[in-house]
Amino acid sequence: MPIDMSQLSDWIERHSSKGPIAIITHKNGDMDTIGSGIVLSSAISADSKTCGIYIGGLAKRMLQGADYNFLHIDPNRPAFPRTLAGVIIVDCASPSQVGFRLPDVPICVVDHHSAASDDWPEETLELIGDYSSTAEMIWDWMKSENLQPSANQASLLLSAIISDTGRFKHSRPGCHKRVSEISEFSGINPVDIIEKMESEDLNHSQRISIHKAVTRSKISEVGKFMVAITRAGTNEGIVAHALLSSGAHAAFVYKRQTDNVRLSARATQTATKNGIHLGKFMENLANRLGGEGGGHPGAAGWTGICDEVELESIIMANVADEVIK
Repeated sequence: MPIDMSQLSDWIERHSSKGPIAIITHKNGDMDTIGSGIVLSSAISADSKTCGIYIGGLAKRMLQGADYNFLHIDPNRPAFPRTLAGVIIVDCASPSQVGFRLPDVPICVVDHHSAASDDWPEETLELIGDYSSTAEMIWDWMKSENLQPSANQASLLLSAIISDTGRFKHSRPGCHKRVSEISEFSGINPVDIIEKMESEDLNHSQRISIHKAVTRSKISEVGKFMVAITRAGTNEGIVAHALLSSGAHAAFVYKRQTDNVRLSARATQTATKNGIHLGKFMENLANRLGGEGGGHPGAAGWTGICDEVELESIIMANVADEVIK
């Protein structure tokens, strides 16, 4: 059920009179956390700043030409003003997903993920709602405050919702109504947002890398589903969607980074309606291997330390037990 977002207004009113409020995004910097953070900070006051350690590729593209304020944080030396009155953390299931040590100030969490891998400080206000995206929660808060979105805010909210729902394939009740409301207020057509999101200009080496990743994929039949797994050098999300388009019900794509492995997974709507929950799978993977994992039924990720061969074996050996019920 959606929650009463007026609680956020009460929290902001209580703390903003004492100093500036920082809006903090999670360390992976996806469109939902970045869009939600920027819209929220711009709606609160000029003293509010959105900050985090990273803006992802899609978010960077969707921010091109937009008027926004984002402060990059050094995870090794996070710095905040001495007058900081509080922080609002958006689209983040646990403190570890922030990527740096939080300042010792009051905390509010606005998130749509149902599970957390570790606890927030005791006095934290946790606004956890049954939404498809955090951006929808921000929109409900704006409506409760009778705030009409600017074109920039509406574009970011729509981009965040469309991205986090996988082009509405994994939307929850109320999502389409909120998108319609934002579109009506702003005059922005969601189709235009989708076209911009899908207009990524890949260079030649990226196209070759994506093709190789798809070609080397391994396909297994798990129950009534086809599950694909592969290694990619770049654009894991695009590779995963390509595998789904080729017939897989679920796709796992991993990438070796400097000191760890990043695993991304996607599933079709048919698969999620018939038992696949990638978010739970990634949480279980984190419990078994360490690292951090979670997400949604149709899109999720894990980051940790693991040998690639071992990771492939664990995925294929446990997918039936942990994903397909």
